[in-house]
Amino acid sequence: MNYSDSARIKVWLQNLWWEYVANVDEADVVIFDTCSVRQKSEDKISGILKDIPKNKKIWITWCMIQHDLNPGKFFWLKWQKFKRGNFLPETNENPEIIWLNKIEKKERTLLNSKQELWNYVFVNYSYIPIFTTFIKKFPNLELLFRMDDLHHLPHILTKLGYDIKQTEDKLKNYLSIIPENPNFDFTNNSKSAFVPIQIWCSKFCSYCIVPFARGLEKNRDIEEILNEIKFHLKNGKQEIILVWQIVNKHKDFLEILKKALKLEWLKRLRYTSPYPTYYSDEIFALHENEEKLCPQIHIPLQSWSDEILKKMNRWYDSNQFKEFIYKLKNLKREISITTDIIIWFPNENEEDFAKTIELVEYARFDMIYMGLYSSRPLTLADKLYKDNISDVVKEQRRKKLNDLLKQISGKNNEKEIWKIKDILITNIQDWIGMWYDDKLKSFLVKGVDEKSLNNFVKAEVINAYPLKLEAKIL
Repeated sequence: MNYSDSARIKVWLQNLWWEYVANVDEADVVIFDTCSVRQKSEDKISGILKDIPKNKKIWITWCMIQHDLNPGKFFWLKWQKFKRGNFLPETNENPEIIWLNKIEKKERTLLNSKQELWNYVFVNYSYIPIFTTFIKKFPNLELLFRMDDLHHLPHILTKLGYDIKQTEDKLKNYLSIIPENPNFDFTNNSKSAFVPIQIWCSKFCSYCIVPFARGLEKNRDIEEILNEIKFHLKNGKQEIILVWQIVNKHKDFLEILKKALKLEWLKRLRYTSPYPTYYSDEIFALHENEEKLCPQIHIPLQSWSDEILKKMNRWYDSNQFKEFIYKLKNLKREISITTDIIIWFPNENEEDFAKTIELVEYARFDMIYMGLYSSRPLTLADKLYKDNISDVVKEQRRKKLNDLLKQISGKNNEKEIWKIKDILITNIQDWIGMWYDDKLKSFLVKGVDEKSLNNFVKAEVINAYPLKLEAKIL
């Protein structure tokens, strides 16, 4: 998701005659496209900002600033359920850019009208206390803006004093900006494109800040999604990854898959991340029968204790998840399954953790991304549950789960030996290429050359290890 959004920032600034550079030393402006799924992600930002030279302007967007939008400044938005700036309606084509600390009394009177809000975009001092705190530490901080307002960047930059060549493009939202090819300098991968099919989320998992940071779920129009996919394929992409928070909750998800799979030049289609309760037999059938639909699903589990799942507000129980795994395992085509697990959610006891271990042994995941729980302000978990598990216990559980993962991964990977794979090479070091196949398994590939970089190569699997495989180019 962040790759897709960063690509949109890049191409929109290029459309305004700005030049993208790959390192800070050459830049005039350094832009942070932030994530706040974990508190640790935010904590890193302050340290990184210290390393930005004072003669470089700093811009920050997305989650980190959006969940901190000052609700006290929005007293006139009482008709809004959440009273927060993320839930403002979309603005019109020519909005006025407002710093909230500079709003005059007469302007506040205008803002009492719901309709008038379509005329305003809020930046900088609307993000109190984060802006006032950061501007004291980092005087070169120039701009905080919502990603949702990216298409209004020409107006924002004009307000900041930049001489902007105004674009004539009429965009209804930031997702109307289609990243141009090549759009992934960020990943060194010129064959893949991430295409968001939704924005935001309405699930409100008790530990998660995303709905507060991004807003409530909205589906993109199916034709808009397909047009973006076609654009990428015509410009050399071969692998399309459909993304968003609960990607298969889109009302037209099955139709999107079917239509995308028919497109010319598509080699691989994958998506992330889904929810177990939004699968249908038709989607399982596509995974079984459509070669282009990757035999790999990343589905966040988080826990297999019903008690913990309720506290997480995960909207499914252990039996539903087990049924999902059962259906996947009984497909004629073998599907690689990866997951996320929070292994030290507050009040998780040994019995709760043992249930999660039981499911891992049943599901035989190829990869587990283990989340270190950190309490997030505004979330229900922060209000209701104390982080009461000791560091010693956390480390014991992490080690036990990690050891089990390595054991399972090693056994799973042994089944791949002598198979012929199409592997996308995204990096080369000392004639060894990296990195993944259609199951998203990590590879070291011997015998590659510079022509292999950012291309698919045929290779035979010759060795298997926990969490990675070794192959020889054919």
